[in-house]
Amino acid sequence: MHFSRLARGWLPGLLFMAVVSVHFATAWVGGPARNWHGQTSEYYPLLTDAFLAGQTSLLVQPSAKLLALPDPYDPVANAKFRLHDASLYHGKYYLYFGPTPALVLFLPYKVLTGSHLPTRIAVALLCNCGFACSCALFFLLAKREKWDCPQWFASAVVLSLGTVPGVAYLLRRPSFYEVAIGAGYCFVLSGFLLAAYSLGEDSPRTPSLIGAGLCFGLAAGCRPHLALLVILMVVLVAWRTRSHKTAVLGFVAPVVLCGVLLAAYNYARFQNPFDFGIQYTLLDNRTDLDEHFGHIPGNLPRSIYALVFSPAREFPFDPAVGLLSASPIAFLGLLTPCILRYGRIGYHVKLGSTRFVLYCVYASAFSILILLALLNFTLRRYTADFAPGFVLLSWCLLAAMWQAVQGLGQGKHIPFRIAVVAAALYPAVLDFSISVSRFPR
Repeated sequence: MHFSRLARGWLPGLLFMAVVSVHFATAWVGGPARNWHGQTSEYYPLLTDAFLAGQTSLLVQPSAKLLALPDPYDPVANAKFRLHDASLYHGKYYLYFGPTPALVLFLPYKVLTGSHLPTRIAVALLCNCGFACSCALFFLLAKREKWDCPQWFASAVVLSLGTVPGVAYLLRRPSFYEVAIGAGYCFVLSGFLLAAYSLGEDSPRTPSLIGAGLCFGLAAGCRPHLALLVILMVVLVAWRTRSHKTAVLGFVAPVVLCGVLLAAYNYARFQNPFDFGIQYTLLDNRTDLDEHFGHIPGNLPRSIYALVFSPAREFPFDPAVGLLSASPIAFLGLLTPCILRYGRIGYHVKLGSTRFVLYCVYASAFSILILLALLNFTLRRYTADFAPGFVLLSWCLLAAMWQAVQGLGQGKHIPFRIAVVAAALYPAVLDFSISVSRFPR
């Protein structure tokens, strides 16, 4: 069964709709997070109101008692007065969370409806968009490579891509943190999908490259560290399309525009184009920033263990589990460069454009993993920054493996099918347990 017949298969489509429905149900039941000290946790609606009022600071005014403190950043002294995790600068509140979700989702919704989009719905929309783009990217590559993907295999792909590590936690606790992470997931996968679509021909499709550049630029406006991914993609795509100057310009221009606008936004707030206001954040613990930025070389070994290998465990506010504990199939994605060199598998990834896309996804996911590890960002929700890439790569490699297995005789098919189905069911069962579990909010 080739892709044309697969597209008409009812089971993958049914599973896709089921996953989307579960995502929305989980977000609706799970959110929003409880307020801190009577203050709303719906920070993106607050930022939307600020933008509509023509300002970058929130309309919420800091308490006079907070401003009167000798040190308003002292977490013990400000505990009763602060807007938790907001940035206090020159007597005003700001958000260090990226402005992209407010500009592309919350603000249009407010203008069109006159009311605020609930944060829980925003997180579900963004995560489902990322899920849809990852599925579309897999099947686009499958179509180009003419991989034989039976319904059972396609169904396993859809189920696994819909239950990538980290996403269930975003949906279970949909607050402002999760909006930014979900938006990054959405725009990164949208960028990869459009870039793959454009680069499949001998001559790049400039309109879709423009869209890809815009998506990557918007991703940097969701999560500052995603700028590393964006820079990588600019270098790689510019090199790939270097003989087509119009295509290069079409991709780079929206990235640069988004970067300039983000720098201007930071300058308007903190008089520094590179300052997101993190050092002005009102935190529970003063040592938090030092733990992230003060011990960068030493963070790497233990953070890699936490992000990739650690077993499931509960933190007070954010359960954590390593990538491989949540989705063992991601091990293939981590080894993508090595596996693509293997003859039997590499033979079935014939097109240079497919290999280029796979290497781009790998370089981006791996670089974000290393950056998060260096900064000691190891909470479970951060896994969604890199896990979708590794899981997607794993299924592309498994599809190529299936082409090789088919030529080895019927006896090899059954173990392979069992392994594939188990690889898809394990994270799905884990996600379901997360969706119905209770943990501190």
